[in-house]
Amino acid sequence: MKRVLQALADSLEAQSGSMTAALCDALRRSKGDTHLPPCEPPPAGRMLDQILATGNPDPHPLLAEVARSRETLAWYGARPERIPEAIGARLFFVELLGPDGMVFCDRCRLGLLLQMPESHYPEHAHAADELYLVLSGTAEWRSEGSEPALRPPGSFIHHPGRQRHAMTTQEEALLAVWAWTGDIGFESYSIEAGP
Repeated sequence: MKRVLQALADSLEAQSGSMTAALCDALRRSKGDTHLPPCEPPPAGRMLDQILATGNPDPHPLLAEVARSRETLAWYGARPERIPEAIGARLFFVELLGPDGMVFCDRCRLGLLLQMPESHYPEHAHAADELYLVLSGTAEWRSEGSEPALRPPGSFIHHPGRQRHAMTTQEEALLAVWAWTGDIGFESYSIEAGP
């Protein structure tokens, strides 16, 4: 786990800003000691197999670390108390670092998101500042106040706290690093109930 956290810190250092500085600091200070058992829901496992075996000629360097650490990751499906079941069945998460993470941290949350192909994660918002780094899959990203845009692997996407945003995948699954700083509690999380 320590290698994954250090590789994430190396990738995030490419972005300047107080959010990435705080995340890098938390990642570098972590000892990497995990306290959650590995778990991989079957749909997530099949989709990860496809992502890691695509033979992309220019894969993101973090994909190799995800592949190396795959057997140790504690994936979970979307929590039904937060995300409607029809939407949540298409989303899988690992919280690598955070209050509920594989490695405890009370200052931030950071993990992986796997969104299945042809899936819509409707508009949602939360108090935390959020950063995504796309590792695999080009998806449409929408944020309040800006036009929808296709974001390929290597893209960094920042959502300030409380900004509504949504993601839609086409024929490719989306694998991305996600991170929260600031108010990292889930009490403020809200989501559209739409299709």
